[in-house]
Amino acid sequence: MKRVVVAIYIDPDFYPPTINAILNLASAFEEVVVVSRNNSVANYHFPSNVLLKKVGKYSSVRDSEKKGTAAKVFSFLHFTYTLFKHTSGNKTKLVVLYDPFPLFSFYLIRKVISKKKKIWYHNHDMPTLEGQRKYSTGWFSATYEHRAMEHIDFFSLPSSDRKQFYSEIKKQIPVFIIPNYPSLKVYDRVKPKAQLKDTIRIIFQGFISAGHSLEEMVELLAEKIDGKQLHLILKGSVKDDYKKSINELALTYEVLDKITWVGVGPYSDLPDLTNSCHIGNAIHRNTDIVSKTLGTASNKIYEYAASGLPVILYDIDQFKKYLNQYSWTFFCNGSKKSIREVIENICINLPQLQQDARMDFENKLNFENHFNPAMDVVKHSLES
Repeated sequence: MKRVVVAIYIDPDFYPPTINAILNLASAFEEVVVVSRNNSVANYHFPSNVLLKKVGKYSSVRDSEKKGTAAKVFSFLHFTYTLFKHTSGNKTKLVVLYDPFPLFSFYLIRKVISKKKKIWYHNHDMPTLEGQRKYSTGWFSATYEHRAMEHIDFFSLPSSDRKQFYSEIKKQIPVFIIPNYPSLKVYDRVKPKAQLKDTIRIIFQGFISAGHSLEEMVELLAEKIDGKQLHLILKGSVKDDYKKSINELALTYEVLDKITWVGVGPYSDLPDLTNSCHIGNAIHRNTDIVSKTLGTASNKIYEYAASGLPVILYDIDQFKKYLNQYSWTFFCNGSKKSIREVIENICINLPQLQQDARMDFENKLNFENHFNPAMDVVKHSLES
């Protein structure tokens, strides 16, 4: 097959599931064109038939959010025009749209794009009008999502629990559930860990904020477990005021030297960092709709497993529904006492838990197990 165009409004380096999809699409198409905004100085090392088209000058996600209305509108229109330019030719057979912004862009240009193209919409995070300024590009994208979906050919979500919010989708449209599992193409080189020695390294990766029991973990750093020190690695973006509050708390407990802050960086660097740790923190105590449907949509959980890490989870039905069956998942109530008990239990049988986690990733919890069957349906439609 010839060309597929993938569109995502934030640089794909911030969305690992999109990187996973691009890697697998590159095996099925002669050319993959990726249209995104220019939010990352790093580019994932994609195969040679992947062409990145980053729109505009580099601007971090945070800086982009701070721009004025006129600049945001211009950026959106520039993105939309770039999407049109790369989808308008006959060579493009499939357009994959990630999240509401590219979907809205497509909706605006749909009448000048050949109807022979197939449109696949994948929703990472359900849009909400809450907090959106009326008539902003985000407001329009969220408002028009369902209307724009009347013009798509395929639809996918990372969690079956989110299908209830899309009950109006046309029945003839194939709907795929593609969990945010890591790719075998990314986590192919992870090796078994060395024996646990003097320090237990615990990692939290993602947006660093309240709701993940980080405060309780900072307090726990002052103690030893099984005679070993604890060290907390915080990987991802964080707002200045929250980082300041965590550091001040660490100073109070005299454990500032037991915290390592790792900022936003290339996704390609993540497997090695995660593999250097022993336990993953995937505690999620927030209560919004997206947070309540994170069972297979929280990619950090499964990236930990791919790196052979036992995972600490919040004890709620959503996580137990999908993860209670695995030996390497441990549930807590988010308190310091509960987290300590979980870590003690993990340390008892850490080598076996590491092997179990990695084996479950290789056999079941990988991106390809769900993306490839969906891709087979799409390819059949394109060829018919």
